[in-house]
Amino acid sequence: MSPAPHLVVRQASKRYGATTVLDRVDLAIGRGELVTLLGPSGCGKTTLLRLVAGLALPDAGAVEIAGRDVTRVPPHKRNVGVVFQNYALFPHLTVAGNVAFGLTVRRRARADIQAAVHKALSLVHLDHLAARPISALSGGQQQRVALARALAVEPDVLLFDEALSALDRKLREEMQGEMRRMLRDIGATAIFVTHDQDEALTMSDRVAVMNGGRIEQLAEPRAIYARPASLFTLNFVGLSTRIAGTVVASADGRVLVETSVGRLAATGNFLTGSAVIVAVRPEHLRPAMDTEGNAVSGHVRSVVFQGSRTLVEVAAGAETLLAELPGQDAVDLSPGAEIRLSWPIAETFAFPVPTPAMAEAA
Repeated sequence: MSPAPHLVVRQASKRYGATTVLDRVDLAIGRGELVTLLGPSGCGKTTLLRLVAGLALPDAGAVEIAGRDVTRVPPHKRNVGVVFQNYALFPHLTVAGNVAFGLTVRRRARADIQAAVHKALSLVHLDHLAARPISALSGGQQQRVALARALAVEPDVLLFDEALSALDRKLREEMQGEMRRMLRDIGATAIFVTHDQDEALTMSDRVAVMNGGRIEQLAEPRAIYARPASLFTLNFVGLSTRIAGTVVASADGRVLVETSVGRLAATGNFLTGSAVIVAVRPEHLRPAMDTEGNAVSGHVRSVVFQGSRTLVEVAAGAETLLAELPGQDAVDLSPGAEIRLSWPIAETFAFPVPTPAMAEAA
């Protein structure tokens, strides 16, 4: 029997005027798990985070933390730590003063505050800067202070709202790994909000892809990328080749689809005559004929060198195929060259073509 979830959101809905921002969202997170809410602006991810923090109230539904219903409990009584995009640090306080702020508000004993501040700053490797003013810190150091302040109160849940987006790319990538290791070391239960797919795949135990106020898919990062449950998830996470067509045969979890580049086989269950999108990730395409898989001929449109790999665009009639090739497979390719690409049927997916009603609902 699996343990009860540490954080539960049940059928949460939130409207602002005529706009539904969250639509009956369910989410359960285990103790020590980091779940990332990933999606475009306006999808509801920050609103969901605010409901958990107590900074907004749901119009319907409930929020439970550690088995306690906190739906109507004010933020300062939820024992939740929040790290914001702009860090929200106090410039007139020292590093230690900022970390101690939440504990001071909770009227902890002075000795307890000092011990907690030292412990939190040690976790983020900034204990030697305790007396330094915030204005003297780099962006990465300020981010760590914000994290230490959240950790100091020993929260039941940690919430991160685009917490790394203000950092430059190199520092951001370093902090992703460092923060992930730190959260695992302390066994923190955390929600991370981001619109950056690379960040979500790097940081998370599971990713919740959100769209139109709903969770499209909740799964481990590898499954989100390799086995997307919807066309939206496929499009939002990673690159892909997508070709429209009509199902002409269907059996045993596979379909045969008539497209503008020929017949393609894919995994899926659709009725004959259904309009579908056939999709495949670029790393599965290779410049060789595989008689057991799908194959399309075309002309190289562009070749983009990316170090250990090369991204090749291939024009096949009106369609564009993307192939991510190892260096040795792309060394002789140049724009205009003829090429035949093949890929496994098992890595080819079929999704329903979005209807106007589906687009309106999203």
